[in-house]
Amino acid sequence: MRAPGRLRVLALALVAAGCVGPFASPPPGGPSASGSPSAGAGASASREAADAGAPSGSDCDDAKTASPAAGGADEGGEGDHATLDDGFELPEAAAAPDESAPAPPFAELTDAEITARLRADMSALGPMSIGRAHSGVLVSGVRMPEGANWELVSPGHAWGTQETVDALARAIDAVAARFPETPRAFIGDISAKRGGHHPPHVSHQSGRDVDVSYYLTEGHRWYATANASNLDRARTWHFVRTLIAESDVDLILVDLQIQRILKAYALEVGEDPAWLDQVFQAGGKSRRPLFFHAKGHASHLHVRFYSPAAQELGRRAYRLLVSRRLIAPPTLFITHTVKSGETLSHLALRYKVTTEAIKKANLLKKDLLRVGKPYKIPQTGGIAMPARVVVPARRVPPSPSDVAGAKPSPGGEPCRRTSLR
Repeated sequence: MRAPGRLRVLALALVAAGCVGPFASPPPGGPSASGSPSAGAGASASREAADAGAPSGSDCDDAKTASPAAGGADEGGEGDHATLDDGFELPEAAAAPDESAPAPPFAELTDAEITARLRADMSALGPMSIGRAHSGVLVSGVRMPEGANWELVSPGHAWGTQETVDALARAIDAVAARFPETPRAFIGDISAKRGGHHPPHVSHQSGRDVDVSYYLTEGHRWYATANASNLDRARTWHFVRTLIAESDVDLILVDLQIQRILKAYALEVGEDPAWLDQVFQAGGKSRRPLFFHAKGHASHLHVRFYSPAAQELGRRAYRLLVSRRLIAPPTLFITHTVKSGETLSHLALRYKVTTEAIKKANLLKKDLLRVGKPYKIPQTGGIAMPARVVVPARRVPPSPSDVAGAKPSPGGEPCRRTSLR
């Protein structure tokens, strides 16, 4: 039996994960996103969690599902790992300003200068990533180019920030350079050209999420399920290790069984056990790992990047873009689990949206709803932009030689912290 303190932590984790209460604020006086009436402090805590970037659209079942950000990962992620979808988001880093950090992108430009340049040419300063992965837009994005070492599964949905595209290309090319005769990686969806809601995904809205194939020893094709018998451990590990070491990775969604396989391989080749415990949810010891289990991610891995320049530019340009109607404010999505007797019209009236908007958000061709199934409900009105964008320090791994020796590696320390104010 869990101690009372542990029960409280778990309860708070469920609220933060969206399993208890709404994922976003419901309409005034309306029900919570889960379909039950919101009540007092619980609803308030849930709204605060949503505003802080709590998971959106999580596939949460009951009290056995815990948030990896609050307890599950601390205990190894073996029994308490969360079941998530691709809209999972953790609260933004609350790091204090670092005076030694380099100046944020565009610090040399005043708001008036940024406004003048964007009015003259929307793409003058590069891509803009606005909002969050599950409620955002992409402005002046770049399409992932064709490459000798990868194949675009859906070129029309391969738009991202420059930082996302560059980091992805660099990591894939690194695998091909390290291992001769490497098959081409498959790149799935990143974002639509202008970002925004991208069914069937919950995320992939702001140009910083990408679906990528695992490297397989046999049957290497898009959406092939990886397992212990066909996962190319060396190539897949080199790919994710390069991403972590050389780019600003927010998180990587990987099936828990695949995590265990990769972690065991990394230990075999001499990676630092302490570092692995910090980046893996499986058997890890960090409240904020980089690898998270997510339902359906044995067929591909999902990488979410920070894009310091694109996010900072988007933050500073947001009001201009909305005021000139160059973009629509990003749409938030809450979820409602249908109860017996509820219809599409009921949901539209309750949440003050149209039936067509609900059908579009859920790719429904008919008006029929299934009892017990969660549906996404779009909520317009814009988003609150952060006062600053914080990009945590990269978790650069120690080199194998440093792991074997007694002297600690400078590379094992965080290489930087960028505070974009």
